[in-house]
Amino acid sequence: MPLGALVQVKLWIAGLVFSAIGGAICTGFFLYALRGAMSLGPKPKPSVPRVPPWVTGIVERVVFCTLVGLDVPGAATAMMGWLALKLATNWNRKDMESNLKARPFAFTALLAGLVSMLFAALGGMVCRGSLWSKYVVGI
Repeated sequence: MPLGALVQVKLWIAGLVFSAIGGAICTGFFLYALRGAMSLGPKPKPSVPRVPPWVTGIVERVVFCTLVGLDVPGAATAMMGWLALKLATNWNRKDMESNLKARPFAFTALLAGLVSMLFAALGGMVCRGSLWSKYVVGI
């Protein structure tokens, strides 16, 4: 494998790991701290089974990290569109109308989504070599 290809592989591994794992840890901590600061208490149980939020978070960070890493035009727009779609589906649930206590949880989830997208963008920048490339190459 030529040196250039090895460097690219290192950059992509570092970017995807930073995005998926680092993003999961920091987003989870942010959400925990925000909800604690707001004294929200335990999250209301959903009325229907849902995909675990951590699965959605990892998938979205890997997908958008890849789009940013490949320098796909409109990646930032797609990221914001995804957040809008998630907010719309969260906000229009049946239990949201009857349970006003669930609304702050939906808003904090939106803010956590922004943090998650930040990690996806930063991870993508690592993948394409425009962020921390000197450090990653040295690994």
